Amino acid sequence: MDNSEEINDESDHDDQCVLGYYTRSKRRKLNNKKQQEETTTSSHEDLSERKRKNPIMFLPSEILQAVFKYMSHHELSVSVRLVNRRFKINAENVLNLAFKKLEKKLDGLIKTAEVSLAYMQDDMEIKCVLKMLNMVEVTKTQHAIVISTIWRYVYNDYYRTNRACMYGGLLIDAYHTFIWKFLHCPSQLYASNEVKNVYVLPREVTRIVQMTKTFSVYFDKLNEEPFQNSLVYTGCKILDILDCGKFVQKLVLTEKATADAFVANYTYFFHNSWFIGLPIAVTKDMDWNQKQRMMHMRLRRIVLAHNDMFLQQTQYERELMLRPNPATRVKKPGNNVYTGYGDVVDTFFYYGVMNDGAYVQKFRLDDDNDEDDDVDEAVQNQEVNEAHPNVARNNSEEDIFYHIAHLGFRMYVDVKCPLSYAPLQFLEKLDVDQQESLKRRHRTKGPSSIDIVFECEGGVVPAPTHGVPVPFQAKARVILFCRVVNVDCPYKKCLYLYFG
Repeated sequence: MDNSEEINDESDHDDQCVLGYYTRSKRRKLNNKKQQEETTTSSHEDLSERKRKNPIMFLPSEILQAVFKYMSHHELSVSVRLVNRRFKINAENVLNLAFKKLEKKLDGLIKTAEVSLAYMQDDMEIKCVLKMLNMVEVTKTQHAIVISTIWRYVYNDYYRTNRACMYGGLLIDAYHTFIWKFLHCPSQLYASNEVKNVYVLPREVTRIVQMTKTFSVYFDKLNEEPFQNSLVYTGCKILDILDCGKFVQKLVLTEKATADAFVANYTYFFHNSWFIGLPIAVTKDMDWNQKQRMMHMRLRRIVLAHNDMFLQQTQYERELMLRPNPATRVKKPGNNVYTGYGDVVDTFFYYGVMNDGAYVQKFRLDDDNDEDDDVDEAVQNQEVNEAHPNVARNNSEEDIFYHIAHLGFRMYVDVKCPLSYAPLQFLEKLDVDQQESLKRRHRTKGPSSIDIVFECEGGVVPAPTHGVPVPFQAKARVILFCRVVNVDCPYKKCLYLYFG
């Protein structure tokens, strides 16, 4: 007989001993407890069995992502990502990969349209295909702007930083809708009421343009501004935005890279544009992250506007070349002007761009300017700028270009940072061994600095002295200085930003 039977056997004890009573009661309690444990265990097993009956949780990630591809990207971003951790990881992989593939798809559409133009003879068909090609080129410029905004967070393999995903599922769906209509029913894109004006974009494209601006601002505000110790503020994001300028004249003065550092000096010239900063009284306080976000927003807007203006001019010249004997008149782009303004702490920024037609009309350089063309935005005529008597004249009176307003601004950029933080275009040009060496690094050390100077020759700034205005300055100058000192780890740094 084992020990438990000896203890619980009442016959082994004296009749006056109360142990038998309690041991018998203890046996009942133990039996009840054992039954409760068995019941509880069985209930837990049943519950776990019920939970394990969901087969989708046991699918491989590849199968799960294939299932997610049948859903809209908007549903993946706002609903599926919130289910659980596994759904979040796989949904984000689908979103990130889908947006990155858009660039190759757009390049394929451009190549398809260019090949089609080589085999077409009918003038109306050429006109329609050119309109389709114009649409794809516009969407590609928008895609490049989004990539410059998110790549350091989403597609960054060069250094560790705060990770995010391309959660703009609605924007991805808009791209896919446009591509599907381009391939399967292009007549819906160049409807009869829109083909009359080559420069009127369908609502599928205008929606992408509007959503690009909204998403970029929202992404900066949500993913950049809240983080105080994120190594995305090296200043090179400004270069990523400027490199999206399709018609910006970029000059590389210096560009050197070592194993640990990147040093470069660039100049960017924006034709028919202006970017002026005026000192004002301090109206509100801003932290460093908000200042940087506002600067990125303004540069992004001027780059987008510059691309839109001169892309239309390039498309017009291409249509003149491909349609030497047009059945219908090839219209010039409308006289368009874009302006923007805003203040950052103690500086008021005024910026904008105009196309060649608006420039000619604004300064009356061509008396025979055709006024029958469609004008998208009214531009007021202005008298010819006369030379100021107090400004030194370097040209003769016979030189007609002395009376022409010089419009355009130039940016001088001097940057120094670790190689991992270099602009995207430079990192993509590195060989495979250098890229792999950067990806294997877990720590990045070294100071980072960027010095940007805006020079606008046509900008005039009144400079009053003792209440008496003095002659206008011939050059407006804005300096942006950003410095990162002693960066020792991916999550610690000191930042300073000055506007003046």
